[in-house]
Amino acid sequence: MRTTRTSRRFLLAGAATASAALLLAGCGSGGDDGVADDGSVTLVYRSWIPTVDQAADIIDAFEAENPDITIQYEGAEGAGDYLGELDNLILAGEVPDIYGIQVGSAFDDYADYALDTEEYASEWIDGIKPELLDSVTTSDGVVAAVPILTAGSEFYLYNQTLFDELGLELPTDYESLLAVSEAARAAGYTPFAMGAADAWHADDFFVWLSTQFGDGEAIYEAASGEGSWDAEPLVAAAERWAELFNNGVFQEGATSTTIYPSARDDYLLARKALAMPTGSWHVSATLSGNAETPGSAVADDVLGMAPMPTLGDNEAKAVSGVDYSIALSAELEGPKLEAAQKFAEFLAVGEGQQIWVNTMQGFPAAEGVSAELSADENPVALESVQIVTDALADAEFPRKLTSENDGLENDLGVVLQNIANGADPATELATLNM
Repeated sequence: MRTTRTSRRFLLAGAATASAALLLAGCGSGGDDGVADDGSVTLVYRSWIPTVDQAADIIDAFEAENPDITIQYEGAEGAGDYLGELDNLILAGEVPDIYGIQVGSAFDDYADYALDTEEYASEWIDGIKPELLDSVTTSDGVVAAVPILTAGSEFYLYNQTLFDELGLELPTDYESLLAVSEAARAAGYTPFAMGAADAWHADDFFVWLSTQFGDGEAIYEAASGEGSWDAEPLVAAAERWAELFNNGVFQEGATSTTIYPSARDDYLLARKALAMPTGSWHVSATLSGNAETPGSAVADDVLGMAPMPTLGDNEAKAVSGVDYSIALSAELEGPKLEAAQKFAEFLAVGEGQQIWVNTMQGFPAAEGVSAELSADENPVALESVQIVTDALADAEFPRKLTSENDGLENDLGVVLQNIANGADPATELATLNM
């Protein structure tokens, strides 16, 4: 089940060989391929975010300032699809000029194809919150990506109108969560629509949950190899995780439900669920003018977001960190490198950072930037944004795990799915021990 760093590096080493061969054949996208005779530059930017709508606003603003640079944005449907597509591009020797990159256990592998930020960002990278740079630094000490957005878990997006119709209050602890869930089921609704088929989301939830047992450090020690995956705090967290499924807080079939689109579209937006566990980025759905709710069954409802209540022994706090960063291809040089540097600066510390932050897709990585929202927004939305902002500021533990096992995210997700489906928590967690 486990994907080791060695095997993944073998895959990417093979990709590098393929890359070199294809570049010799003139098939690569790096180098000066995108420079026209008049000196104008076209850059290929691949990522899973921004969304198409967000990308248009960001890129239009950049190209207005830089009419000699065209950003060819190629967005994927989601992070999972994107990483598969990025692997294939690397295998084909077509590393995008600019590509989205996630922090965590697989960061080093994708950073192998990135330019050291010393080569293009040294004059402005101090405009980024310094505590974020550790998570975009490789095990060799190279800052290989630029943080753009931060995010945290675990929150839930809820239908305030539906809560009101059922006469229910937002849960404040595990017992009230069970009571709300029972009432929702009795009224014919799914309580919390969980997308546990996505390993990354199951991991997010479990990392957050695990910090509520013991001293909160057990999962980070296990991921680093300094601790055991079947340590008492992690087993306790896994037992509570299983209870959420067994007690009907999450819907039947949750381990075969993706968060996007299934949990969102088939439950929350279909007005079949009271709420949906998710990350801080989804507070955007509470705002007027968001792209998700128009035309859905909740188009006229009021949506809000709140932190998941404490489910363990310790007070629940959000886990947070860099959610999105960008890397520049190590193949860039000349005019394309100069153009990519401008775009990276625009996104990280320039106008692009403000435009993107205003969408609430994530929270700012740059110093001194905050979301600019209309005072005319629904009070529940404004309160939700403030609650999420405060929760992230109060976060103590990181959201993403670092490990020598660069397949850890998927491996842990499978283990959590098995536990949710009835496997023994201690036995199942022990399979992750290195």
